[in-house]
Amino acid sequence: MRQSVSLLVGTILVAACGDASGGQDRENYFAPMVRVSDFAVLTGDDWQGELTYLNHEEPPEDVTLAADLAVAQNANTFELYITYPDAPRADGRAELTVSEDGRLINDEKVVERSKEDGKLVLESRQDCQDAGRPALCEYTYRIAPEAFSIRKMVTPEGEGEAFQRNFYEFAR
Repeated sequence: MRQSVSLLVGTILVAACGDASGGQDRENYFAPMVRVSDFAVLTGDDWQGELTYLNHEEPPEDVTLAADLAVAQNANTFELYITYPDAPRADGRAELTVSEDGRLINDEKVVERSKEDGKLVLESRQDCQDAGRPALCEYTYRIAPEAFSIRKMVTPEGEGEAFQRNFYEFAR
């Protein structure tokens, strides 16, 4: 009788507290999310700033270029048009797409959402390639109506230290 009571209590605890997903549904429920409205404050063509990037040549060194940014929204995708006044051949376009469930920015998993100095801070990561080698790329987005930045940190596979690959910083 005592064994059947223990079995019954164990079954009730498993049913109440756990499931076959190993808590994954609970983890997803509490996972940080991004909203389309988080990026909507960026729309407009009046951003000025700079790009700092680590070049691939030896010896590696940071290079900084003046940059201007215009942001347009198309549903859950934000089109970033970046121009470089001193290097117009480098002008380009990038997209930031917020997934329907808010768990991804492009293919990057959102791992943190916080506020810092009045700015929304989103952190995301994904497996990537850097200089032809497997790596982990970590992105930090700082978003406010008058300030926006994106920092990309790279940790090459098998190495413990991350380095900054690029940093965009804009103000209006």
